[in-house]
Amino acid sequence: MNTRSRINAGLLAVTLGVAGQAASGTLTIVIEDIRDASGAVQVQVLAGPAQFEGEGAAAQFRETAVEGSLTLAADGLPPGEYAIRVMHDRNGNDELDVNFVGLPIEPYGFSNNAKGRFGPAAWKDARFELDGDATQVIRLVH
Repeated sequence: MNTRSRINAGLLAVTLGVAGQAASGTLTIVIEDIRDASGAVQVQVLAGPAQFEGEGAAAQFRETAVEGSLTLAADGLPPGEYAIRVMHDRNGNDELDVNFVGLPIEPYGFSNNAKGRFGPAAWKDARFELDGDATQVIRLVH
């Protein structure tokens, strides 16, 4: 084995070792206080502040609403910081409807049950660390 082959083999071994350490996890999401079965519950799992501000999602769900609670699982998420955004889209228009002053008229929620002041929750309040399996229980705000 020449020197270049040894270096390449060594780099491959290091790469495989690092990949094995970054094990993915399952994030279980429990949405509570769904008061009616109209429309759908939409959930976004957001990896980092950029996604939290609206640029994509690590995982998304759109489930038919049920009264009570709903449990979802996002599998294969790498370790890191995440936040969750939820809305109960009662009328199925894929938007969080608001009243004439901009306050939501459909239920919504965030991870850590974070709440915003005069707007959505902040990343710093909704963020959580995922390193393996975890559960977030989110109670909808009505």
